[in-house]
Amino acid sequence: YQNYKENMYFTTIEDDNAEYGIKPMNCLSHVKIFDHKVRSYKELPLKFFEFGTVHRHEKSGVLHGLLRVREFTQDDAHIFCMPSQIEEQVEEVLSFVDKIMHKFGFDYEMEISTRPEKAIGSDEIWEIATTSLKNALNNLGKEYGVDEGGGAFYGPKIDIKITDAIGRKWQCGTIQVDFNLPERFDIHYIDENNNKKRPVMLHRAIIGSFERFIAILTEHYAGEFPVFIAPIKAIFVPISENNIEYCKKLQEELLFDDIKTEVYDSKDSLNKRIRNAEKQRVPYVIIVGEEEMKNNTLAIRDRRKGEKYSISKEDFIKKIKEENEVRL
Repeated sequence: YQNYKENMYFTTIEDDNAEYGIKPMNCLSHVKIFDHKVRSYKELPLKFFEFGTVHRHEKSGVLHGLLRVREFTQDDAHIFCMPSQIEEQVEEVLSFVDKIMHKFGFDYEMEISTRPEKAIGSDEIWEIATTSLKNALNNLGKEYGVDEGGGAFYGPKIDIKITDAIGRKWQCGTIQVDFNLPERFDIHYIDENNNKKRPVMLHRAIIGSFERFIAILTEHYAGEFPVFIAPIKAIFVPISENNIEYCKKLQEELLFDDIKTEVYDSKDSLNKRIRNAEKQRVPYVIIVGEEEMKNNTLAIRDRRKGEKYSISKEDFIKKIKEENEVRL
């Protein structure tokens, strides 16, 4: 509280002298869940996860669209473990980071941030925590930079920085080793000799702020999302009114497999409807006329590849299903 109150929102309730704050982080609720009963070493590592919304009183000058906001939701998890489990757990998280970043097609880098000027905990604890992070990175053969003094006030951390389409670097995910909060809130587990021991707390977010991640995704793909991300996977453009019902049946068939499409069946000219569909930057614009209905084919315009081709209806459905699932 003393280290973070300047970034919090506060209020008071009528007839109550107590000050109430909106949570700026999810850590403490997970600490309380851990501490609601006696824990055994056999339960560790114990992991808690949530899509948690937090509020931080950022100064107006640093707000930046979706990239820097005052209210955001993050994929927040906390791992309670024994000191001997730190490296293994950090390695597991790092492997998950690598998997997620490659799924979304991002280049990324990692950076260890060390003890800041405003910090809690002894030099010895900080050294143990920092060494654990470095060992995990080295064990996996990961390259990393060092941000001296850039750590959180309660422990050192590994920041995951994504490079966007124009070369800017954004910090999204993070992994932090924390010896301090377990001590401050006096949480413990019972070891094999029936003695109380202090757990280590690992903070981890892979994507970090959903708002920031979505903004970076949008800029990275310039709005031309691949199929597995795109809200609308394809737009059907019927050449005439006779082809509208056929397109709508295809639309229903794809929706059954969670593939959302649209049908542009307005009274506008064919060329205008095609142009309007292409402006939406969907992965596929599909032209359907009498020839396509007769031959059971679809005339495809693939925006990302810049290609036009004809394909059987069955092959296209199989193709778009695979593209929609390949990275999920």
